[in-house]
Amino acid sequence: MQVSNRYRLIEPLGEGGMGVVWRAYDELLDRTVAIKEVRYAGVGEAKRAELNRRTIREARAAGRLDHPSVVVIHDVVEQDGRPWIVMQLVRSRSLAQVVREEGPLRPGQVAMVGGRVLDALRAAHATGVLHRDVKPENVLLADDGRVVLTDFGIASLEAEAGLTASGGLVGTPAYMPPERLNGEPARPESDLWSLGATLYAAVEGEPPFKRDSWAATVAAVLRDEPEPPARAGTLTPVIMGLLRRDPGTRMPAEEAARLLHEAAINAPGDSRQATALQGMRPAPAGGPGHPTSEAPAYPTAGERPAAVRERSRRGTTLWVTLSAVAVAAAVGTGGTLLYTSRTTPTPTPTAAPSTSTSGPAPTPAQTLPAGWRTFTSPAGRFSIAIPEGWRATKHPTRDSISFKGPGSPGMMIVEWTTPEVSWKSPEQAWLALEKEIQAKGEFQGYTRIGITLLRYRGRAAADWEFTRIRDKQLIHVINRGFHTADGRPFALYWDTTDARWAQDKHYFTKFARTFKSL
Repeated sequence: MQVSNRYRLIEPLGEGGMGVVWRAYDELLDRTVAIKEVRYAGVGEAKRAELNRRTIREARAAGRLDHPSVVVIHDVVEQDGRPWIVMQLVRSRSLAQVVREEGPLRPGQVAMVGGRVLDALRAAHATGVLHRDVKPENVLLADDGRVVLTDFGIASLEAEAGLTASGGLVGTPAYMPPERLNGEPARPESDLWSLGATLYAAVEGEPPFKRDSWAATVAAVLRDEPEPPARAGTLTPVIMGLLRRDPGTRMPAEEAARLLHEAAINAPGDSRQATALQGMRPAPAGGPGHPTSEAPAYPTAGERPAAVRERSRRGTTLWVTLSAVAVAAAVGTGGTLLYTSRTTPTPTPTAAPSTSTSGPAPTPAQTLPAGWRTFTSPAGRFSIAIPEGWRATKHPTRDSISFKGPGSPGMMIVEWTTPEVSWKSPEQAWLALEKEIQAKGEFQGYTRIGITLLRYRGRAAADWEFTRIRDKQLIHVINRGFHTADGRPFALYWDTTDARWAQDKHYFTKFARTFKSL
């Protein structure tokens, strides 16, 4: 069968209460896609026409979203009296399937997945789009490492009059917030409640209000307090905060994002991290490779930002907002992100000069991790602890030092400079840099995990975390941007292979904990 004389249906991929999802072939663009055939059973012609209008309208609304963790909608057509939604085919397993097959996930895994879903919801809410059916079945753990939120087919634009105001209840009771069950309209906080229930199910194995029947589940959501999760650990505060009954006191998205970020970063390593979500990421090709030691350049006065440059076009750079080190080091042999105005040869990095030496013992607040030593850079006016056997490399023309050594394929870079342009929000700084990256299309498989505001050393900071593909490997990056008390901008960058992220993320935690400006 063909849809719209263009899409040839191949096989069904799944079936739910609102229709069937098909694998299909787009004969015009020569690609495989997923098509959702939306079916409404047991309704009259007038009601069906109304539902079709709503579905088409809301699918178009979802199609406006441009976010790596939101499934891409290519087309919406109407045929045989029902809508067909043409979407990107995401090779994946759903979160529900992973939990069903592998058992409850570890808190660190759930924090990572939850952070990406929340990032997608925040992007949707910023454009007025609500999801209204966040649940494990609609969270896809993709083979390429992404976490994708799908089925915005019952989403609703806040700015438009809802066609379900007459009484149609859409959603899954176990993941539906109390206000929705009480007949109140959906709001952004409603999606946050559903996210909390989804995180609860992921870490506990079942949702907080699961009962023996639909009616009993609804009654439990409306009446009962959720039982605190037993396995959530550091995730407990964010889960319980999102499950507050009153939307007005429900944990805000910004706070939830911060707590999920911290839980993901600080979760203890676990061998199951690499296997319980096996369907999320490809196996590294050729074993873990060492990232490049080439650090990004920094500015000279009077330069202005220009573009992303490949390795052959590297040049000197300008500090515009925050350090570009996150993306620069992440490119590896494929190129470096530079804000440039002229091209110059890039010298090969050399070992750190003798002016960078082992410094004094840390203060009590900076107790050295076992097997680590203090490194001090007079040029950068900072000290930081590094593992024994790791080597510091000072770039001869750039204000950055990279650290690499045995025990991990990862690399740490500390970068500093004199600010040329002031900035007020580190979050907005990263967003601006990300926008330029995406506009240039230089990062293969780039996926933002989150840009999270936090307090670091008593000052505003932002952690930019993302993944990208480099040399056929999925690379996981975190970069912390901030100003010191005397106004100097710094970036603390860490990257490693995504397969080693859970095992190696303690490095970044220790680097950040022991960093001190001088």
